[in-house]
This record gives sequence, structure tokens and C-alpha cells, in this order.
Amino acid sequence: MFNATRVTTEATIVSSTGGTFDSLNIFNGGTASIIYVCDNIIAPELQVSTYNNDPTVTVEDSTLFNVGDLVLGTGIPADTKVSSITNATTIELSASTTGGDTTGPLTFHNISNNIAKFHAAADTSYFHHGFGVICRKGIKVLATDFSNLEIITIHN
Repeated sequence: MFNATRVTTEATIVSSTGGTFDSLNIFNGGTASIIYVCDNIIAPELQVSTYNNDPTVTVEDSTLFNVGDLVLGTGIPADTKVSSITNATTIELSASTTGGDTTGPLTFHNISNNIAKFHAAADTSYFHHGFGVICRKGIKVLATDFSNLEIITIHN
């Protein structure tokens, strides 16, 4: 069976049904990206957050996060993760935020169910084969920059 999809910032679920994941094609555009392929079993957490050129972020409820969660959003550098949880509303990131004083939504992805991680250079194509991993509830693709991630194809 073959499953292909165009990946956008709105569509990170490549497959919503389980199966054996064998190989992956990545066609990347003009910007490098780090790509995570995960078993689609853990939903992301979206929270309004406040930050200002610092790794410290104020969130609504930090009890919903884990150290190591991938953080995506405006002013968040590529491959930034939750490095520590200070209290119920404050976390520290692995990198300083950019863009000045910001209040807005950040998305936190638990990637403990990570099957594969790739660094996709700008203007490149990749074919990775031989995974043989069984995904229970489908496959989720996360990328630190979806703006030029053109196509992901998955073979199972």
C-alpha cells in the first residue's frame, strides 16, 4: 500500500490508520527543516503563551507538558524543546525566543513516540527505506519549518 500527501502547516497527520511503516520520501524546498515522524497516539497541546527574547515562557498550564516536548510557533527557533518546567505556569525552553515581547499560541508536541528524526537540507530530496515499524494509530509528521516542506510520501 502507498500513501502520499502534500504537507502544510495545517496538515501534519499523514495517515490516521495504523500499519507497518517501511519507507519515507521527503521533498524539501528552499529552507532547511528538522522532521520528526511519530506514531499518531499523542495529541498536541496548544496554549496561549507569553515570551520575550528569553528561554522563559509563561503558559496557561505547564502540567500538560513533558521535558523534551517539541515547541512550534512564532519566534521559536528550529528544534526548540521544553528543557524544564519551573512551576504550574512557567517553563524554560532549550533556546531563547526571538521577535520581542510576544503573546500568542504555541504548540507543544510530545515526541516521546518519535519513530525517526531527519535534518532535511534546503532544496533536497530524500528516500529512507527499511524502517519496518508498526504504527498503532497512523503517522504524524512534525517539521520545524513547514513553509518549504513540499511532499512527504510514506510506503507501507
